Amino acid sequence: MINTDSFAYLEDLDSEVTQAFIQQANAVAQAEFATGTEYAAVRDDIVTVLRDEQQIPFCQEHRARMYHFYQSAEFPKGVYRVCSAASYRAGLPEWKILFSVADFDALLDDDVYLQGVAHYVQAPEHVLISLSAGGADAAYTIEFNLAEGKVVEGGFHFPLSKSIISWRDTESVWVSPAWDDRQLTQAGYSRQVWLMQRGQSFAEAVPVLEIPADGIMVNAWRYLDSQGAPIDLIEAASGFYHKQYYQVMADLSVKLLALPDNCELMGYLCGQLLVQLRSDWQRANRFYPAGSLVAVKLHKGELGAAEVIFQPVATQAIERIETTRRFVLVSILDNVHSRLLAWRFTENRWQEVVLPNLPAGVLEITDQPWGGDVVYLAISSFLEPLTLYTLDVHLGELCVMRRQPRLFDPEGMQVQQFSAVAQDGTFIPYFHVGKNMDRDTPTIVYVYGGFGMSQLPYYLGSIGRHWLAKGYAFVLANIRGGGEFGPAWHEAARGIHKQVSVDDLLAVLHDLYKHQRATAAHTAIQGGSNGGLVVAAAFCQQPQNMGSMVCEVPLTDMLRYPYLLAGSSWMDEYGNPDDSIQNQALSSLSPYHNLSDWQHYPPALITTNLHDDRVHPAHALKFYARLLGLKQRVWLAVPETGGHAGGSTQENTAAELALIMNFLYKTIVDYDSI
Repeated sequence: MINTDSFAYLEDLDSEVTQAFIQQANAVAQAEFATGTEYAAVRDDIVTVLRDEQQIPFCQEHRARMYHFYQSAEFPKGVYRVCSAASYRAGLPEWKILFSVADFDALLDDDVYLQGVAHYVQAPEHVLISLSAGGADAAYTIEFNLAEGKVVEGGFHFPLSKSIISWRDTESVWVSPAWDDRQLTQAGYSRQVWLMQRGQSFAEAVPVLEIPADGIMVNAWRYLDSQGAPIDLIEAASGFYHKQYYQVMADLSVKLLALPDNCELMGYLCGQLLVQLRSDWQRANRFYPAGSLVAVKLHKGELGAAEVIFQPVATQAIERIETTRRFVLVSILDNVHSRLLAWRFTENRWQEVVLPNLPAGVLEITDQPWGGDVVYLAISSFLEPLTLYTLDVHLGELCVMRRQPRLFDPEGMQVQQFSAVAQDGTFIPYFHVGKNMDRDTPTIVYVYGGFGMSQLPYYLGSIGRHWLAKGYAFVLANIRGGGEFGPAWHEAARGIHKQVSVDDLLAVLHDLYKHQRATAAHTAIQGGSNGGLVVAAAFCQQPQNMGSMVCEVPLTDMLRYPYLLAGSSWMDEYGNPDDSIQNQALSSLSPYHNLSDWQHYPPALITTNLHDDRVHPAHALKFYARLLGLKQRVWLAVPETGGHAGGSTQENTAAELALIMNFLYKTIVDYDSI
């Protein structure tokens, strides 16, 4: 175990030494994996697919108009465009460009990329455009009038920061500012809420709430209840899973809502808050179990009667909740397979309604036009591409809108769900996809396992095209720490128990090898962010049980993580290294601190991005530097643009995917080539 932080200097990204280190390391990785005809063919093919107009253009519908962000060779940064809903549904959209992202570079004197467009739904020509600097989380906010095609003079404009700005109405916005250190928590997020009216300077805005600097963040928003009056709410997070909710009254005073401090507000309909519980809630003489969706009546900051709408069983978890004009829709997982349920408040209680039969596959609610009962659903599976449907919940009508073309031929491929047995006897499900299931088949094992986020069997697209089609295999491991089976599945691998995620991944690998579905020499483990932590820890603990590792934008220094960028906001997930008991668990887990001088490690590709202002690039840089010092086969890829979520242009996305694919070809397919 490394006892001193030999590479602490790599935390200073502005130093010339660090910049030179990054440039040299990236040049080596590019020379090894981003050259040659096979790399170029994969990269160019991915770009072609991304630009294919037959791909489903996911849109937001507002007032019978479809809004869409589109990138192309002509507009690499993208344009925001619109067409009529009728032409879109006919399959012949007549697009009109509303603005080009590249035009904002000169206005802001920065290299910016679109982060999001927030319409005010009752007047959707009013938008707040978020423009990221280089792909980072920090963004500029610009008010834009789509009808006039120009920036609103004297409008709601805010500087580069991690501020949260949301519409209250056309004449006011909620502002959680983050452009001044005095406005920030220790995690780097806003600790204040202000209400700002049109025409006011920020100095003239009204402060509404401030939380202590040792909190995580605070933000405000308005729920527009189509069945009643709108309400304004504030979420004040003291931890990643601990928060207090307030209602903002007419006089801008706030009233604390008597909700559990670890619940999540998921919606508001018929004068009732929709609350998802992470733990059991005992309220007066009523008991509400963990994982349930509960509707609670709200009146002027006071909670009234509550009713359980849906209570998952052990194999189920709530994946998403959406409200329409009359209905609550709940997308659930049942043994990692999607289902959609719906309820309506009638006769003074919530009653389940019957929905049309939906095709099997992963179900995503992609849009819900405000004020109606229509939702857009995208359904896909590992081998079946997306089909976009409209579902009119009120009429019970399901219609096909678009079908995505196949990106690969699934002939001969199979999807099978297996279970590994973890150290504590828990069954850990995993999906195996491929034409072949023999021990010499090159196999990618992908994991995430954190923050209660589920990993689902989505259409494999580029992986299918450039991996499965070659006869290779893909495995998705649903390890604990994720949300596939509700709060308990997440809690089992949180805090001092984070090692459970790593043990689950290793159990899946052992199960593959035990049943001769793969061998270690031909198996790569891959994960990003929290998944990067999990694969890096497994890599350190059992390097002999994998052929290579792809570790993307990872956390690796678990003793320093709270002091790097947004790291302190994740102590609810990982624990506090300043606590002696938690420090012991983090020390045992931390990949950076558990690399050994005497161990031989398989080839590793580590990625990061200098614009990542969420997970500090030092995690990747230090882990790479330590492996390099141990004379291991390791490479570091650092794209020029993009943030924590990846590439900001189609070319960048394709180049990174092709580089990773080439690394896998060279390490677990032809593993003697490097």
